[in-house]
Amino acid sequence: MHFTICIVTRNRSNQISTALKSMVALAHPDWDVVIVDQSQDDDTWHIVSRMVGDDLRFRYVRSNTIGSSVARNIAISEARGPLLAFTDDDCEVLPGWLDRLERSFQEHDDVGLIYGSVISGPHDPRRGFIPDCPIYHFKQVDTPWQKWRIRGIGANMACRVNTVRLLGGFDEILGSGGPLHANLDGDLAYRMLRAGYAVLNVSDAIVVHHGFRPWEAGRPMLRGIGIGVSATYMKHIRLGDWVALPTFLIEWRRCVYLRRLFLFRRPWGFGRFIGYGLGALLSFHYSIDHQRRVYLLPLPKERGGEGLSGLDRD
Repeated sequence: MHFTICIVTRNRSNQISTALKSMVALAHPDWDVVIVDQSQDDDTWHIVSRMVGDDLRFRYVRSNTIGSSVARNIAISEARGPLLAFTDDDCEVLPGWLDRLERSFQEHDDVGLIYGSVISGPHDPRRGFIPDCPIYHFKQVDTPWQKWRIRGIGANMACRVNTVRLLGGFDEILGSGGPLHANLDGDLAYRMLRAGYAVLNVSDAIVVHHGFRPWEAGRPMLRGIGIGVSATYMKHIRLGDWVALPTFLIEWRRCVYLRRLFLFRRPWGFGRFIGYGLGALLSFHYSIDHQRRVYLLPLPKERGGEGLSGLDRD
């Protein structure tokens, strides 16, 4: 089965080379890559052109938009399918990554979205941290009542092209660079469950994250995550979907890392806890498209980019 791998990037040309190298080394025989670049300069283009400019499996799309959800929706529109895999520009995919994802789609006809395992690369924990989400066991969730049981982040997820297009793609108010900062993946997973599709955790589809953050960057990042997660489930509650309430409450409790607090090891999650309350309030600043279950942009937003097959750019 053919995969389109989606990478979105903005002003991080110094990090994307590792991701590109790992994709060239994939064991799977049938894939292409869409790179959506929202950068303010041409540095990323030069890196991509030098490394994979002659490889027709890689397509580069330059976009003047901002926001990871917007960029991922552009990638979805460019996908050749039938399967989509998402990772980040500061990640390294393991050679068997797509094979493990493909096997899970083949074994579970009702699956709409898969989260793979994200492990942190080498780093000095005294200086900072790398966001990760290791998955240790296979898990399947079939009902939105139990959305809280599933783990995962957007650095390693996959879905069917037709399904994600049917649902209207990612909510462009959510996600990095968007007004509500985070949780574009969690929102899509919840909407998948609402639409009757299963969501899986797959432990052996592995991506290594190299996105190191110093400790001083932790508090604003966690605050943004809290805002996005809270606004996600408040959106569905505002639609009269009380099925989202258990996940809303459980995720709020999870904001504070009690074990880390007891051991006096950062991060503790206070910033995320505060952000969570703020996100519930910020939700009411936006109207909602009831049919697609996404926030509405307050003003029309210019979209799109310049698709370049084979990276042929003037």
